[in-house]
Amino acid sequence: MPFDFILQSSLLLPAFIQGLLFAFLLFYRGRIHSRLSDTLLGWLLLLNAIKIAYWMLGYAGWYDTHDGYTSFMFYFPFNNLPWMGPLLYFYFLSLSNADFRFTKAHWKHLILPLAWTGMIIAKLAGDFLLHHPFPVIADSQYGTKGPWAEWDKMPWAMGIGYLSFFYYLFMTIRAFSGYQQYVKENFSDTENISLGWLRNILYLVSAGVVLFFVFEIIGLVTGGNTYRFDWYAYLALGIIVYYLSIAGYGAKARIMQHLHFVPVIEKEIPAVTETHTITDPIDPLRDKLLQLMDSEKPFLQPELTLTELAGKMKTNTSVMSKLINDGTGRNFNDFINAYRTEEVITKLKSGEQKTQTLLGIAYDAGFNSKATFNRAFKKYTGMSPRDWLEKNNKTQS
Repeated sequence: MPFDFILQSSLLLPAFIQGLLFAFLLFYRGRIHSRLSDTLLGWLLLLNAIKIAYWMLGYAGWYDTHDGYTSFMFYFPFNNLPWMGPLLYFYFLSLSNADFRFTKAHWKHLILPLAWTGMIIAKLAGDFLLHHPFPVIADSQYGTKGPWAEWDKMPWAMGIGYLSFFYYLFMTIRAFSGYQQYVKENFSDTENISLGWLRNILYLVSAGVVLFFVFEIIGLVTGGNTYRFDWYAYLALGIIVYYLSIAGYGAKARIMQHLHFVPVIEKEIPAVTETHTITDPIDPLRDKLLQLMDSEKPFLQPELTLTELAGKMKTNTSVMSKLINDGTGRNFNDFINAYRTEEVITKLKSGEQKTQTLLGIAYDAGFNSKATFNRAFKKYTGMSPRDWLEKNNKTQS
């Protein structure tokens, strides 16, 4: 197998291997633990590694062998952009909902990718059944490709691929925005389920596709880019693959098992929509909730969820969420963290900071991380814990 280890091919090779290695690690982990998100991320990495391989093998000399290796470069599906958007969207759905499974309703998202795959198969079969052997001329890359070989690289085909990806990117970002609100309304500890790394992945993948799109536009305007100019886009994709593999593989699956988010677009719309309002019960329920918070102090449980609090109140999550939102003017996360902050303030006023650290007091009050504690304390009091302590000490003096 020919492979010229020049600068360009050698720099792309590690990224290709990284993507390939982590793809199979994720496939294995996904099968062992029945984790769909790992399998989908594995496919995302594999497709990106394949895309990198296109330019890597080109610089490694495969275009210039004028034999089967050259034909491979024209007919292997290196260009897989129509698959990337749906995979990214499904990956988010599987991360944010432990119950997510493919259903008949999801097949519509695979129409374009499957049609694209059919076109790849058609150009291969059509050229080799109808036009092979190819004439040994420059237009056929000296007998290694037929007239249909460039179908998937035509401007119209590339345009469809980019439109599809940007559409699914928009859907994923919109769903991610809804997920962030869902987390605040259902969990008191959001540090490990904020999926900040996924937001970074969305930004990076978007930047990578936009970069390729810009390169395509430049090529159309200038009459075609040089092979070396386009290589920089593939180098950037390699950097993205490094982050995608490491951040995705290190995701905390234990936390994800508690997530059951469903984007609005994926929810089934009932035939008749009825409006339910809580009127008279809200006042006695609110009083019962406040009594529960004072007597049992459920907020001291670091990973308290809306479902667990609703269970203590012997009601459902819909009533519980409306009760907190309408009755206190806060979402669940802010409501619980306000109680935790008050607990910290009570301990500080009693002088407990003299016998243990500020962070230790925060943990005893139900906070699960320093960052969450600082953020919640400042949101509730308008100042950092240290500033509050200094002000309180001066007041006492």
